[in-house]
Amino acid sequence: MSQTQIPFVTSETDLAVYLILSGINLLEIQYEPRSTSNGRKRGIFVFQANDKIPDFKNLYESGQASINMADWKKTKSDLLDRLMKELP
Repeated sequence: MSQTQIPFVTSETDLAVYLILSGINLLEIQYEPRSTSNGRKRGIFVFQANDKIPDFKNLYESGQASINMADWKKTKSDLLDRLMKELP
């Protein structure tokens, strides 16, 4: 199996938001069985495999990612809502 067929996973919410805004398909959110210190379960974002993910991740981590703040706020709010409700 080639690496491009393996879904990309991250627990970083901001990176997940950036990938969604970059057009990468979020397949699901999985949750760790144990809760964090604030009582919530930590979300693991599972994205469809895509050859562009390493490039997007590098742009994000280097601070060179270009984003629309209105889109960012809306997407992050929607994602946090899903996390709070523990939706897949």
